[in-house]
Amino acid sequence: MSQYDSDILEEFATYLDLEGKSPNTIRMYTYYVRRYLEERGDLNFRSALRFLARLRREGYSNRSLNLVVQALRAYFRFEGLEEEAEKLKPPKVPKSLPKALTPEDVRKLLSVIPPTRRRDRLIVLLLYGAGLRVSELCNLKKSDVDLDRGIITVRGGKGAKDRVVPISTTLAKEIKTYLKERDDNSEYLLVEVRRNTKDKLSPKTVWYLLSRYGKKAGVKVTPHMLRHSFATHMLERGVDIRAIQELLGHSNLSTTQIYTKVTVEHLKKAQEKAKLLENLMEGEEI
Repeated sequence: MSQYDSDILEEFATYLDLEGKSPNTIRMYTYYVRRYLEERGDLNFRSALRFLARLRREGYSNRSLNLVVQALRAYFRFEGLEEEAEKLKPPKVPKSLPKALTPEDVRKLLSVIPPTRRRDRLIVLLLYGAGLRVSELCNLKKSDVDLDRGIITVRGGKGAKDRVVPISTTLAKEIKTYLKERDDNSEYLLVEVRRNTKDKLSPKTVWYLLSRYGKKAGVKVTPHMLRHSFATHMLERGVDIRAIQELLGHSNLSTTQIYTKVTVEHLKKAQEKAKLLENLMEGEEI
């Protein structure tokens, strides 16, 4: 790749950052645009289609191609090619319902974390009890936590928007106890502890810990599943969906409404299990 293309990609990354894209999105978008530019084709709709066709031949799924299309559309807009961006339509991706843990699964997960591992326990409690994204969890600073008021300020969430998340008395106590045991000057709430470092906690570490504890508890779990569980369980307990939208930091209510589908499935199963009418009408001729 030429120095010119490298400079363009750096400018594109800055453009995405100013638009409020997350570091992971910027990384993925620039990766696919780099591959596209290496084709040396014209910057237009048809050259993009040829690039997508090649990726499909390589075995890319519709879900992966959807990401590539979003990256190319963003790049076309960056170049001022709005019409070409509009012509490029993403493939249809079947919407899968989020998988939520049961409250019992969360209890099992917490039960296998040794009492001495307060940081690890707090990771689970913040993801499930506050509905944080893993990136938000890792970027939390001590100054973002107000234990007296019982709130956390999540700064620069998705879309570069700040939001305030209330925390329970139980979670506030867990945070206070954990901080009392810390003997470092790091500004971050959660830190790495390997090799005597006190660096900011990394998402990779969070994924590793959840995988390890999940296997021990016999529960399949990811950071996002805990966030999904937070939203689903709140909805099942009658919390207003707009309040959940604010807590999750969703810009659009439609994003949050997917949880209503999860809850409806949960309620249908409960109704089928109860068999109220079947028991009521047992022995009657209908």
